[in-house]
Amino acid sequence: MTNYKATEPEKWSFVGLDNFTRALTDPDVQASFINTLIYVGCAVFLEFVLGILIALLLNRQMKGITVIRMLLLLPMMATPVAVGLMWRWLFNTDFGIINHYLSSWFGITGPNWLGDHTLSMPVVILVDVWQWTPFMVLSLLAGLQSLPDDPVEAAWMDGASPWQLFWHVTLPQLKPVILVVLLIRMIDAFKSFDVVWTLTNGGPGISTELLSLRVYRVAFKFWETGYASAISWLFLIMVILITSQFIRFLYRETPK
Repeated sequence: MTNYKATEPEKWSFVGLDNFTRALTDPDVQASFINTLIYVGCAVFLEFVLGILIALLLNRQMKGITVIRMLLLLPMMATPVAVGLMWRWLFNTDFGIINHYLSSWFGITGPNWLGDHTLSMPVVILVDVWQWTPFMVLSLLAGLQSLPDDPVEAAWMDGASPWQLFWHVTLPQLKPVILVVLLIRMIDAFKSFDVVWTLTNGGPGISTELLSLRVYRVAFKFWETGYASAISWLFLIMVILITSQFIRFLYRETPK
């Protein structure tokens, strides 16, 4: 509630709710808010869909399953900065391996993946999906393996198809696990900073700038510490409101 600036610590004054009003009407903050919702929504949804499909595939007796599970951990174990830098090189316009194979195999001139307003956000989402889908897989696989066998066997005896078995038996039993995993992953996605910063630096322009990057930029580039703090509080309130709805839904759906 002050106009405090780190570069002029002695020249601050109380401004009340002005910083909050400014944040709510700031076009850059609004764009970052929309980017954050798109990023979190798309990334978590894709990770869940891929995670449940891969978990169902791995939830059976097959050779090499232990090795596959170990390999699935590798993207999740990499540090976010290393992941961002690695994919930045892969998507490099001039000498990235992706554009190289597009040219050599298909004769296609690869686009400027990280410099195009329409492609940069899908690329950032793709990298997040690559790194965190294993978390979904392992969590949902653990949930699948903890389910009782009796309902499944009874459904098979009654002639249920694989789709009916999944939709009417497996999915309802797995719902509490799904909601917890989605909640954890969603909260973590809201905090994303490292990968996006190293991958695109929020660009081109502010097309991939998340709220976390906007707070950092306002606080440590423009040195408007009071304003950055107000944006952070609004960000926190938004996350609390969204996650509280998930928790209420989880409590309602969890068997007593």
